[in-house]
Amino acid sequence: MKKIISQLNTQTSILIIFSVIIHILVLKNVFFISKDMIYGDSSSVNISSRPLYGYMRIPISILAKKYYAENRLAADFAQIYFPSKNFSSLSTTYQDGYLDPWGRPSRYAPLLHFICSITLCKLNYGIASFLHMVIQILIFYFVLFVSFRLLSIEKNFLFGLTLANICMFLTPAGLSWFERGQFSIYVSVSYILIILGLNKSNLLLVILSALFAFIKWTSLPFILVILSVYILNSNTFSEIKKHISYSVIFFLVILSLSLCFPENSYYFFIGLMKQEKDLSPAGVSLLFYLPREVVKLSPIILILLGYVYGKINQNIAYWMVPFLLGAAVFLLMYPTKAYEYNIPSLLCFIPFIIHWEKSSINIINSSVVNIAKYLFYLFLCYSLINSVLNINPMNEYLLTAIIFLTFPLIPLMFIKIRHLKENIIGYK
Repeated sequence: MKKIISQLNTQTSILIIFSVIIHILVLKNVFFISKDMIYGDSSSVNISSRPLYGYMRIPISILAKKYYAENRLAADFAQIYFPSKNFSSLSTTYQDGYLDPWGRPSRYAPLLHFICSITLCKLNYGIASFLHMVIQILIFYFVLFVSFRLLSIEKNFLFGLTLANICMFLTPAGLSWFERGQFSIYVSVSYILIILGLNKSNLLLVILSALFAFIKWTSLPFILVILSVYILNSNTFSEIKKHISYSVIFFLVILSLSLCFPENSYYFFIGLMKQEKDLSPAGVSLLFYLPREVVKLSPIILILLGYVYGKINQNIAYWMVPFLLGAAVFLLMYPTKAYEYNIPSLLCFIPFIIHWEKSSINIINSSVVNIAKYLFYLFLCYSLINSVLNINPMNEYLLTAIIFLTFPLIPLMFIKIRHLKENIIGYK
């Protein structure tokens, strides 16, 4: 017993020391890139890594000068900020993007523009973009902590937090998310809440998930997969009704928020459809490999695969987490414009993979569980590795997705082997 306690104390001490070192590096990067975001003074050259896509700064223009945005970072936040400053012209900017510094039509819902117009967009660009990042990070930290509490794995929170901060602030992909002023952490928050809501039968969490998913609609294909797989794998009629009702309420929330500004929402939706249908693929989009029709129908294929897994393995706890993780990695490649700075949306799986490991380790071979766990951790930090090895990112994405999508077959194999052994022993 003393030996076990000594080992635990040693492991805890190592984790604390490791976490302190990591967070010193994190704070350094956050300080310099935040300072650059606020003042546009190029102080981000002092960070210990570089954003995957380099720096995209707001160009000189009349609007940029007016709102102190010249040379600032958070280029993707500009798609929200500048149109929101002129909310009455939103339908036009959905069509031609004339208010964006690069002429990009907005891909964010009208209600989000309205909320920003009466809050963050009252401020100068640098401060507004910085607060935009701070708010989503703090929300994520809170939801991450709550998820560890609800899953009864609080002792692992320091490790989970450290891993999340490594991904966000020390990898090239994570730094690109921050440098571009992206919204991917809201997506991660939405995923945590919907999975917890379904597992804990908590309607409030499902509604909150819909609110965060509304911020960035690229979250919806994966959430459709989650909801459908839970419905198809319900064990009782009451479970089916509950999961269907949760799904209906989720999409009613999205619809209700969209109807706040119906005319603008029409142009917003048309713009989304046009982008997915007509524009050329970019980044790590599956459209480089597969026909557009096949890619856009891929969520249905994933739903059917989840249904099959449910039929051949009734215990959903053994296979659901790796399956959903594989589906999430696969759907990172779903949009026409898909970039690696969306990897932080996978941070939602940190508490679930830890909980899955602890609940499955007595059922599945521990080595197999650990391989899956560490493969996920490596993928979160993939861009850090890829910047050294220079591997084609599409190969990395596809291989990781395939491994996790087929992983549910492994628990089934171990269960079958165990039953076979029991039958042989019983026979003898």
